[in-house]
Amino acid sequence: MTTVPDELRPYLSALTALFRDAVGPDLVGAWLIGSAAQDAYEHGVSDVDVLAVTRSRHPEEARARLGRRVVHPTLRCPTVGLEFVWYALPDLKPLGDPVAFQLNVNGGLARPSVVQLAPDGPNHWAVLDLAAARQVGVRLGDSPPAKDALPPVPDHRVAQAIRESLAWHDGPDAGSPNRVLNLARLLVLVEDGTWLSKQAGAQALVDHHPEFADAVAEALRARTEGRWMDPRLADPLSVLLLDRLG
Repeated sequence: MTTVPDELRPYLSALTALFRDAVGPDLVGAWLIGSAAQDAYEHGVSDVDVLAVTRSRHPEEARARLGRRVVHPTLRCPTVGLEFVWYALPDLKPLGDPVAFQLNVNGGLARPSVVQLAPDGPNHWAVLDLAAARQVGVRLGDSPPAKDALPPVPDHRVAQAIRESLAWHDGPDAGSPNRVLNLARLLVLVEDGTWLSKQAGAQALVDHHPEFADAVAEALRARTEGRWMDPRLADPLSVLLLDRLG
C-alpha cells in the first residue's frame, strides 16, 4: 500500500486542512496522485500532485481566496512544485471539454506561482489526471477511495487526451526529458491499461521495446541534471505511440 512520503506529510496535512476549512461539508475528498502516489517520488525532482473534489460549485471569490492561501510561498511548498486542482462533481459528469475546474494552483521551489479559476484552453492533462486518480489516487485525510468517489472517464476521452498530450510533447516540449518519460507511460497505458509513474513507465518501455533503451537512459540523466535533451531521440517513440493509437 502506497503511503504519503515523509517529506510531504506536514505540507499535505496543512494543504488538506486549508481546503477542508474552505469547503466544509461540501467536501467529497482529496487524493495524492502522480509520482508520490506510486512510490516513485524523488524529493527535489518530483512535483506533488493533488486532486480535490466538492459536491457543488463555489463562488469565484471563495475559490480565489483559497488560491491565495495555498499558493507558494504563502503555504511553502517543500519541493519543486505543487499541482493542486479542485473540481466540482457537476463538471465531471458529464465531463466537459475543456474540463472545468474550480481552482488550479501551481508553484514551488522551482515552479512559478499560478492561480487559475477556469481553464484558458484545452487541458488534456485534466482528463488524464482524473482517469489516473481512479486507479492510483492515495487518500488524504478521511477521503473515500478515489475509484468510488470519482466518475469514470470515458475511454474515448482518454484516447483523445493521449493524442493531445502527444501533440504537445512533440511541439513545445520536444526537447524535455519528460517527453520520453511521459510518452513511455502513455504507451504502457495504451497497450495494457495500466497507469505507471515516469520511472516505472520507462522501465516497462525498455522491457518491451529495448530499442528505446538509449533514449530512456538519456532522458533519466537529463531529468536528474535539470537539462533538455536531443529531441530526435524521442521521435521514434512518438511514431510508435501514434501507431498504437490507430
